Amino acid sequence: MIINSFKATFCAVLIFTITGCAQLPSRESIQPSYAISADTPSTIGEAVGSNHPGLSGFYPLVDGVDAFVARLALIDSAEHTIDVQYYLYHRQQTTILFTAFLLKAAERGVRVRLLLDDLSQADSELDLAALAVHPNVEVRLFNPFPNRRFRALGFITNYSQLSRRMHNKSFIVDNRIFITGGRNIGNAYFSAEDHSEFIDLDVMSVGDIVPEASDAFDLYWNHTLSYPVQNLHGERDEQSLIEITKTLENYVADNQQSNYVEQLRESAFVNRLLNDEIEFDWQESTLFYDHPDKVMNDVDEKSANMSPSLFKKMGEPKRKAIIVSPYFIPREQGTQLLTSWVKKGVDVTVLTNSLAATDVSAVHAGYKKYRADLVRGGVKLWELKPSDLVAIKRKAGRKVTGSSQASLHAKTMTFDDEKIFVGTMNLDPRSLDLNTEMGVLIDSEKLSGFLAHWVDKKMPEYAWKVELKSPDDDELIWLDTISNHQFDEEPQTSSWRRFQVWFISLFPIEDEL
Repeated sequence: MIINSFKATFCAVLIFTITGCAQLPSRESIQPSYAISADTPSTIGEAVGSNHPGLSGFYPLVDGVDAFVARLALIDSAEHTIDVQYYLYHRQQTTILFTAFLLKAAERGVRVRLLLDDLSQADSELDLAALAVHPNVEVRLFNPFPNRRFRALGFITNYSQLSRRMHNKSFIVDNRIFITGGRNIGNAYFSAEDHSEFIDLDVMSVGDIVPEASDAFDLYWNHTLSYPVQNLHGERDEQSLIEITKTLENYVADNQQSNYVEQLRESAFVNRLLNDEIEFDWQESTLFYDHPDKVMNDVDEKSANMSPSLFKKMGEPKRKAIIVSPYFIPREQGTQLLTSWVKKGVDVTVLTNSLAATDVSAVHAGYKKYRADLVRGGVKLWELKPSDLVAIKRKAGRKVTGSSQASLHAKTMTFDDEKIFVGTMNLDPRSLDLNTEMGVLIDSEKLSGFLAHWVDKKMPEYAWKVELKSPDDDELIWLDTISNHQFDEEPQTSSWRRFQVWFISLFPIEDEL
């Protein structure tokens, strides 16, 4: 007993020593910076210039290759500033290419500000600090872990804040063009992997909404939780910048003949963008974003949360509601709301990931207990198949090998074919209450109709419809409405996977999902 007590005490002292001594550096030397004026002359800005006072122009980026090409082309066209804000910034092919283009822009005098959530940057911290040596590049990490060696231990002393992350995605060039939506920076988001791909959606925006997006970026950039990467890791020298510049240049040169780079070159989107052939949909819109204080506030404090204002602005649908959310946990309140709409005559459709398609089993464990009540209440519930995407990619003219499975990652919803929200927010507790999010609500029949058409005409090919086996119980069936095949268990999953989800569902962790 004495030995066990000594061990417990020793472990407690060790953890306290490791975590308690770690603290973030002073912010006294950190200088604020802000977006340039939206009136600053810009070639790309003039090319997509607005003759629509009070409106903004929007163009959906559905295809992953096009979404990446758009970013690279805009970086190449930047003359003054590039502001980049992402949750994930993977060490992968697309990220290396993206970073190389950013550095090339900095070399020609463009100011680059790169703001990343700190959660996944442990392996990239040295490279990011080396980039920040460049006089035109600034890199900041949001909500950083005080202990840089033993990050996970930070959860012990400050779980309530460090478990809450910046989930925003924002890409702004010359304060004239803005892209937001579901995509992070990584291969799966831009159709650069053969074995997996996210079905995602971004929207490229011009006009009045862009300066608002820049204001949101500045708010996060200058927030008390944003730290220059060199302050966290220590100063790098000029040699480190020379080395990473050479590494990036060599990587780009070595990959000129790669399958993916060839797809980028062959993309028709580049020519359309450079020749000003993109037809923007000019509409009224509202940009929504959480205040960064959200990650520091008590969960019950909603003053920094965007969701109440968003839902108030959207109102209640009168005829139709389409909700696409890869991580969908409606909770009792949301379930009651959706089924109440059905009772009022609204056609409610929800698309989310199936267990076979999801990349987060814990979220599925939180979601599955609401399915029966949703279906019984008249909600049309669909779950994405982990479809083999090879045929789809080849149909689009891509060269692929092996097999590829899809996972839903787009976050969007539309009411009455009149207004559509595109952003980073899932309909789950983590997005609504914990992480910071952003998105744009667009009064667009065109974009709403685009989503509605896909749901009506294409979705049955890519998703199973969930129905009750019997009105008298909660047992579910999954229907392939194309082949009329019926599944009595979660399709394309093993008994072990289903057991894992059941076991996770026993724990009271829904509010953290």
